[in-house]
Amino acid sequence: MSALIYKQRFFHPNHPKTPVSNYVHIGYIATRPGAIRHENRTHGLFGKLRPGDLQRFTSWQEVARTAREISRQGKNMYRSVISFRTETALELGLSTFSDWQAYMEQHIATLAAQNQIKTENLSWAAAYHNEREHPHLHVVFWDNKQAVMKNFTHPEIPNRIRKQLIKDTFAFKLKEFCAQRDASKASVTQVTDRIVEEFEAYLKRLNPKAFRALQQRFEQEDEDCLLRFPKHHLIEPASVKQLAERLFELRRHMPIAGRLAYQLLPPETKALVDVLVRDLLQDNRYLAQMVEDYVQAKLDMARLYTSDPEQLEKQRSKYVAEAEKRIANRILATIRTIIKLEQEADIGIRQAERRIALAEQLLLELLNRMEGLFMQAQLDYDDKAKVMGGDLSKQAKKEWLLRHKDRGLER
Repeated sequence: MSALIYKQRFFHPNHPKTPVSNYVHIGYIATRPGAIRHENRTHGLFGKLRPGDLQRFTSWQEVARTAREISRQGKNMYRSVISFRTETALELGLSTFSDWQAYMEQHIATLAAQNQIKTENLSWAAAYHNEREHPHLHVVFWDNKQAVMKNFTHPEIPNRIRKQLIKDTFAFKLKEFCAQRDASKASVTQVTDRIVEEFEAYLKRLNPKAFRALQQRFEQEDEDCLLRFPKHHLIEPASVKQLAERLFELRRHMPIAGRLAYQLLPPETKALVDVLVRDLLQDNRYLAQMVEDYVQAKLDMARLYTSDPEQLEKQRSKYVAEAEKRIANRILATIRTIIKLEQEADIGIRQAERRIALAEQLLLELLNRMEGLFMQAQLDYDDKAKVMGGDLSKQAKKEWLLRHKDRGLER
């Protein structure tokens, strides 16, 4: 059991999927629901790609592109997580985004040193996720001057990092703990690993259930997998119950025969599906944000070909409609499941628990689907922009110059 959770891993640079995986991971930690975002920005990524002041990156993509490139060069990109219980974080004074940024800047040297990375060669980026019961930092870091590819990190390295972080983070509490434990002895001058272990055992005895939950949270869940990350905490029970009722109401309006596909529905039924899609986006801000992220990524691609505002607005409407149609078809897939269960005379289909389970599954799959589509659209844009040599194509630049050529004379 630990007063502080520290996890570290990396994907082997030799694996063909590693560069894309590292790119996606950075986008995930920077933008996923729960990530605290910078004011007026769509992400919360901060760190240092070079020595100097702490950066609030203009975009997460600039870091992700760099990570993808260093992966292609055979360098290791380490993924790590630092987490506390909520009560512990508050006791440590970690209550605001700025507090967490300062904490990471203060302790990143420990991660680098234990991985044998010199400070002047270190690049890193982090994001703060303010989740209930387990606020945590995601940190990615690498050695810009790494010459030899690594295929293994000894488990003792993250263990040493965890212990050193505890020594530095809980310095005052450790001193207090030692004073209470060794009241009859002289003051302890050095905090050893043995003292850290005793301190953790002491904290565990104070609240064994809470510490067990924290440990399991990061042992059982795959923080590195975008599409498999559990999202149950992003769904309100009341919303799930309401959606379940509306799904079964909508089922009564479905055609008796024929394939259930959005484009084949009668106009009146299609209108009912459209209303449910809009209400879902209104009710679930996480789903709405993922749709917006997807639309923006697609618009970035469109801007490579045109900068005409009117044309881009048409494209935006097209991408929104495309996303909404995907959601509509996924709703219809759930209704097909309901119909199938009814045909099989599954009496359980009428039970409230079954209805709620189907509705929750639908929401989780929608979140996963839009998350994946957004990342794929962003990857497509980055690849295309690199091939075309910039953010705008020659035709787009020409259009922009034609529209702006007389502005200097008008002023």
